Amino acid sequence: MLFYLLAPFFKLLFGIGFRFPLLCWIVIKNRQRVPKSGGLLVIANHISIADPPLLWYALPRYAWWVGRHDIQNIPFVSTIARIGRMIPVKQRQADRKALMDSAAQIEAGSAVVIFPEGEVSPNGKIQPFLPGVSLIVRKTRCRVLPVGLLNTDRIAPHGKLFPRPGFCRLIVRFGEPICFDDILDAPDASEQIVKRMQDAVAELTGQAIDDSH
Repeated sequence: MLFYLLAPFFKLLFGIGFRFPLLCWIVIKNRQRVPKSGGLLVIANHISIADPPLLWYALPRYAWWVGRHDIQNIPFVSTIARIGRMIPVKQRQADRKALMDSAAQIEAGSAVVIFPEGEVSPNGKIQPFLPGVSLIVRKTRCRVLPVGLLNTDRIAPHGKLFPRPGFCRLIVRFGEPICFDDILDAPDASEQIVKRMQDAVAELTGQAIDDSH
């Protein structure tokens, strides 16, 4: 109940905050591609700590969010995260509980947002996606909505905790939902799912995939 009471306020807050203090114009492309109902996994590139609030503002339906567990230790931010329906995940670990919690929400008909790179990209390129996202898809057989985020690193560059005026356009580009039913039973399904996800997000952002790992 608290979430639904406060969500419109935060929509307004983020919309004003990006446009005026940060001096950015928000451009949202192909919002009509977002399924209005049903279980959905939303994936996006991650170039800035500004990505979650921008995508939260742009997404036309409420969702659960997979976020780093140590956010729960930050005063005030932790409260917003709880109200905002965050699913905590331990970074760079096989956090099965977070994956199962995400899958459960999708099976219940909700949307779940995850940044499959696991952390903010240090160079703007798309980092290799972590394999956990394929487990969610294989368990739920859900559709996946790729999203490309551009220029958020202009207001909050890698390593910076506080945003600054960007004088730029913040672009949110929604892709076509992807169904993986044709490959779910393949021996290399996990690898194919991850590759298709990476390629879809790369196409939306125009950024290369960092293959130096």
